[in-house]
Amino acid sequence: MSIADLPLVNKLAARIHPDYPEDDAVFAERLRLYPQGCRVLEGELGLVAYIISHPWRHLEPPPLNALLGALPSQPSTFYIHDLALAPEAQGTGAGASIVASLADHAAARGHSSMSLIAVNGSGGFWQRQGFKAVHDPLLESKLRSYGDDACFMSRTLQAPGWHPSSQQIGALYERHAAAFDRDRGKRLVERVWFERFRDVMPDGADVLDLGCGSGEPVARYLIESGHRVTGVDSSPTLIGLCRSRFPGETWIAGDMREVSLSRRFGGVVAWNSFFHLTPDDQRAMFRIFKDHADPGAALMFTSGPREGEAIGTYQGERLYHASLDAAEYEALLAAHGFSTVQHVVEDQSCGGLTVWLARMHG
Repeated sequence: MSIADLPLVNKLAARIHPDYPEDDAVFAERLRLYPQGCRVLEGELGLVAYIISHPWRHLEPPPLNALLGALPSQPSTFYIHDLALAPEAQGTGAGASIVASLADHAAARGHSSMSLIAVNGSGGFWQRQGFKAVHDPLLESKLRSYGDDACFMSRTLQAPGWHPSSQQIGALYERHAAAFDRDRGKRLVERVWFERFRDVMPDGADVLDLGCGSGEPVARYLIESGHRVTGVDSSPTLIGLCRSRFPGETWIAGDMREVSLSRRFGGVVAWNSFFHLTPDDQRAMFRIFKDHADPGAALMFTSGPREGEAIGTYQGERLYHASLDAAEYEALLAAHGFSTVQHVVEDQSCGGLTVWLARMHG
């Protein structure tokens, strides 16, 4: 797309999206900020499709007809602002081809997801392109300018080089949410570690629980110990269980790799969840840990005992795990402002888990 294309782009937008008008300046700004994500498709009769996209923050879609000012320095998703196809291009596969090309572009630049707001009954098309609806209270006010039928959707991008099961973690836990809740049970066998976690963080501090599951037994223990909990999990069903059990806390259905809450916590925990991420995603998580940790905050997560991938099974399906080596974890913690308090490899007192406990510098 070039500046010369903008009059035709705006004309097609008005034709395809008459109920979602945007000023000419909106598309012009997107083109200026991220020209690589602004593309057009020419047919025999001229321009028949366009797409506008750019890096952005997950769960924070811009309002309709709003200027951005600048792109975020640390984006957490690749956002599709608009895709429009003229009637003569619809049903030809052009839309799917454009989205596939954009997904390759986003993945090559290190993005782990794409996201968008589906309107005009387009949810079915986006589902066929691998997108899934995201339902979260944080999105309600942000979707108002797009109309009552607007739906925020997200797609995980394939991480090149890692085992394919690494892309199925969220879907696996959603499929087997009831079984996981039953199998996890309510007994906190790792109580000693959470007592250490509480000893490190300030008294009564708020806790961010990344990969919170059904809230049992970890979140329950923290809540009953006097902490306010914000839990994040990719399974809407598990988050639903959390909301029904602990309605006074904050529960978010989303990908912990894309968390951007604009607030900090006295404790951050990723217990039996962090080790389901690929090594690349684990490295990227340390920025998220840092961005959400108050000075003096405690950070606790579980890893593998050694570097590499390990593929287990759950409910007859492959279950992905991975780990960096201990020296790299130490370096990542230090580089992001944490000091290691305790690290135990395959602790037999809590089922053989390898645990890291750290503190953010005060």
